Formats: sequence, C-alpha cells, structure tokens
Amino acid sequence: MDDILFRHTAVATPNDKSEDFLKRKGESDQNKSLVDDAKKFDAQLKSILMVDVPEDLSNKILLEQSFAIETKKNLSHRWHLAIAASIAFIIGISLPLVNNINNSPQEIGLVAMQHIQKEYFFTSKINEQASLASVNAKLANYGAQATGDLGEVMFVNFCDFEGTPALHMILKGEMGRVTVFVVPKKAGFINTPNFNNQHFTGLSEDLSKTNLVIIGEKNEPIEKIQKLLQKNIQWEI
Repeated sequence: MDDILFRHTAVATPNDKSEDFLKRKGESDQNKSLVDDAKKFDAQLKSILMVDVPEDLSNKILLEQSFAIETKKNLSHRWHLAIAASIAFIIGISLPLVNNINNSPQEIGLVAMQHIQKEYFFTSKINEQASLASVNAKLANYGAQATGDLGEVMFVNFCDFEGTPALHMILKGEMGRVTVFVVPKKAGFINTPNFNNQHFTGLSEDLSKTNLVIIGEKNEPIEKIQKLLQKNIQWEI
C-alpha cells in the first residue's frame, strides 16, 4: 500500500482491518495519529447524526399526509363552486343570490379546524417560547390582557382567519399542542360551542366582542385550557 492509498483509506475508512493498512499504520507515529484523528471525526459525526426520533413521528407524518389529501379535496370543491357560481351568473341568476352562495356565514369551528390543517406542517413543530409580554402585545388588539400564567406558549401571532384578522396562539396541553383563536365577533361566523372531526376536538366561547376557539387533538382535555384562560385573561380592559 503506497502513501496516497494509505491516506485515502485512513480518512475514508479508518477502521479498516486489512493487513496492508494495519502494517502502514504501524510504520510511524504520524500514520497512527492520522488514523486516530479520522476515527475521532467519525465518532463525532455519528453522535451528531444520531437524533432521537419522537415516539409519535409516524402518526404525525400520517396526519400531515391526510391533511394534504383533505386540503386538495377542499380546493377542488371550492373550484367547482366558483365555476357553478360563474355559470349561474352568466345564465341570468341575480348577483345577490350568487354572493349568498359564496358569502353565507360559516361555522367557526369548521373554519378553525381547516385553518389548523392547512398550517399543521408548520405549527406542529414550532416552539417560540413566547413571553407573557409578547402575548399581551397581541391580545391588546382585541381588548384583552393576560394577568396570570398561561403555561408554555409555543406560538402567538396574528393570522388570516378566512378573511378576518384573528389571533392564533398555541399552548402546551396535557396530550399535545392546543390551538387558541381569538376572532372578532363582527366577522359574523356561526358560533359552534362544541365540534370535532376524526383528528380534533374543539369548543368555542362567545365573549362580549370576540369568539374564543380552543382546539386540541383527540383526547386532549381542552376544558382545562378554557378554565386556564378564563382565570388568567381579562377580556375587557
């Protein structure tokens, strides 16, 4: 084994057990040091690449895939509705009637679940560890203020809630992440006190100027989050 081949083998496969390689390694301290350094680098690289896989990773991936399929179906349905509305308009049905087809009030729970599904890939991983000050900076826009501990707030920001500016907050629950929406009542959504689908369970609370929507994955005790918010948020300041 010549010097070039030895160096290449030492860097690429420092644990090589071939007779020629081991013989060249033992010929000098420099060769031995090269192999030892390469072994240390390999060990460091393996430790970096060995990331613990979350126990529920497979479930999360399947959930994301199912959301993607459902979103595609919803988009297809909206496209067909838009075509139907356009045809209706062309053949002479009044414009107010067409507007009613597209702008009829929607159930707030259904809109909230669809919103979560669209953003699930992003929101299921983010953790900004938002401070109480950050939460209050956003709540102030809805005439509210957090006066006590809300637990771990993973995310808080404004969002487009089916055309309405709303507050989107994610808290750490007992079983997983719990999503909270604060939606202005003037948006005109139909209040749905309790709702669920195959993925989520939720509730909405009718406040003076806003609707509070709380959603968790199946088996999440969202009523505990509701009581936490009732206790620690002053809704009119």
